[in-house]
Amino acid sequence: LLACPFTKQTWRITLDWARIPAQPPANEPTMLDGRLRAKAQTPPTLRKALQPITLLVPWMIWKQRNECVFDNARPSIDALVDRIKDEAKCWAQAGAKGLRVVLPASWDVH
Repeated sequence: LLACPFTKQTWRITLDWARIPAQPPANEPTMLDGRLRAKAQTPPTLRKALQPITLLVPWMIWKQRNECVFDNARPSIDALVDRIKDEAKCWAQAGAKGLRVVLPASWDVH
């Protein structure tokens, strides 16, 4: 799934939106290796945001994949990224403090 162009582009757009300078997961042997590499590439002030992002993005990609496979949905990177942003806002409102660092102040989750 990590080699998929759809997945790579979704990661790139989401990391750019969150202002996290880490590279998207690539050829690491495990997701943990990818998270450790991303943590090393991320400034300390943004690392708390990296943790929920590395959980949220794969979860939302997997949900999109299931919708395509089981519900005949058409894949859309733009729609998926919008859903990731909406879900990030919900997670922040539910207490994911790390996300509050990267979400716009106008979203009123602070």
